[in-house]
Amino acid sequence: MLIRTIVNAGLRRGLKPLWNDIPSVGRMRATYLRIDRLGTLGRRPVRVHAAEVGGVGVEWIGRPDAARDGVILYLHGGGFAVRAAAADRRYCAGLARRTGCPVVLVPYRLAPEFPFPAGLEDCCAAYAGLLATGIPAHKIVVIGHSAGANLALVLLMRARDNGWPQPAAGILLSAPTDLTAGSPSASANAARDSMQGPNIWPWVRMTYLGAVDPAHPDVSPLFGDWAGLAPLHFHVSDTEIILDDSGRAAERARQAGNRVALSIWHDVPHSFYYMNALREAWWCRAEVVAFVTDALRRT
Repeated sequence: MLIRTIVNAGLRRGLKPLWNDIPSVGRMRATYLRIDRLGTLGRRPVRVHAAEVGGVGVEWIGRPDAARDGVILYLHGGGFAVRAAAADRRYCAGLARRTGCPVVLVPYRLAPEFPFPAGLEDCCAAYAGLLATGIPAHKIVVIGHSAGANLALVLLMRARDNGWPQPAAGILLSAPTDLTAGSPSASANAARDSMQGPNIWPWVRMTYLGAVDPAHPDVSPLFGDWAGLAPLHFHVSDTEIILDDSGRAAERARQAGNRVALSIWHDVPHSFYYMNALREAWWCRAEVVAFVTDALRRT
């Protein structure tokens, strides 16, 4: 509990003030790059194999030759505009090690240079590319973190609409499913969230959406068609402003007849599953690995 308190206090001091106004993308990227570099101190860089899947440049982590026995397609977070590359690679390396499955990390195009739907199209192309290589859909698990979880859900819906088979499962880590900020927690948790604030919504609309309606299902999957999707597991903290985005989405999935699980973690920050100092991160990782293993075994 003490470590959790220290971590939350550090984020309140170092990151949350960014959302006192609407920061520039340059400021956000500089801040996250500095934090990402600090996180590499004393650590060996993760070995990645750069390749192209479906016409999209990706990073393979783990053994690509083992992919037909199971592969994870990982969509990173960062508000559709930022990427913490080293932290993403470390998390994916842990996934590969614990599941025995290689991970395909998709560094999709970022806004505002490439606004919606560029990043989404990259993610869909990477999934289609894995299928085209002969990897069966039931041997693919899609995992998305934050903005990447939003993209993962839309990917599953687009796959169904395109007639592509669903993957074995989808795991959604702190998924923003409603970019209209219509979830009660968007305001109720504004003070409790140690990392993000309400100004993130206009920031995302400005940098990622432009003139696109934030209620469009391709950017707010909560309002999409949830029928016929892969088994889903949502993870979120009870202090996040996007807490209810996961709860509402899980309920929509249940109502549509999908298999769904929801894990709500207590008083931990957004992206807590990346933070080795938190015991909740290790518990969450164990749940993710178990869900991946069960999904691949079941199919």
